[in-house]
Amino acid sequence: MILLATIAVNAQTKIWNMGGDPTVSANGAPAFALSSGIGTGDGSAGNPAYPVIINGLGITGLSTSATMGGVNASAKTFTDANSVSYSFANRFQFAGGGYGSAAATDATPLVNMPTQRYLSFNVSGNSKVYAIGITGTSSTAKKIFVTNGTTLIGTMDFPAASVLNDATVNYTGPATTLYIFCNASCNLYLLSATNYVATSTGVSTVLADKGISFNGTEISNTKNLPVEVYNVLGKKVASSSASIATTNFVKGVYIVRVAGASDSLKISI
Repeated sequence: MILLATIAVNAQTKIWNMGGDPTVSANGAPAFALSSGIGTGDGSAGNPAYPVIINGLGITGLSTSATMGGVNASAKTFTDANSVSYSFANRFQFAGGGYGSAAATDATPLVNMPTQRYLSFNVSGNSKVYAIGITGTSSTAKKIFVTNGTTLIGTMDFPAASVLNDATVNYTGPATTLYIFCNASCNLYLLSATNYVATSTGVSTVLADKGISFNGTEISNTKNLPVEVYNVLGKKVASSSASIATTNFVKGVYIVRVAGASDSLKISI
């Protein structure tokens, strides 16, 4: 199976209505459906391989448990600094940290490429990421980390309380994939990003179960598998067990292969 992954040129402000706010829904951001979780991501029936895509948002959980992405009733209201009022019916649960050894005491992430329980989306460049959320345990403060897979862009603080809080992180740089994950269990009610870019075919899931994806400037290799890249003439142009930057590649079409995998990812630069 070969899937062409190309980045659309149109950028927009994208809103993900995690909590069912009817005001935001009226502006084109449908609420997330109630759910017990996104499944095990093992590729079996009803459990598509990661990332699971909902309204253009990539959701990655755990390979052994459907504990990420549960949407359940938790009514809250919130008024932001601009006096915009929200009335939420539900919450979106991270249900844990974005990497195996994550803890609520982590002020910065121990890894910048999350390995479990994270959200991801593409941006065309500078982006303002905004979230309304809450700690998963009212007695303990939690943080959300925003990274581009290699660098910490910023953090969002959810204090120890039972009320909602909002926060903004500003990314400055070229087109990339941004990753959203927690240091411990936390819940989101709304997420938005400026200069969001959707892929023309949706986010490619070819090789995604092996941690391989393409964001327009880099072939991400989160599981450090042996990867080879070939041009359309069959010439190998790169190989690595780490992520591969494509910013210096000649414009064209390339084939990404992983040792031992029958599928290939076809990318356009």
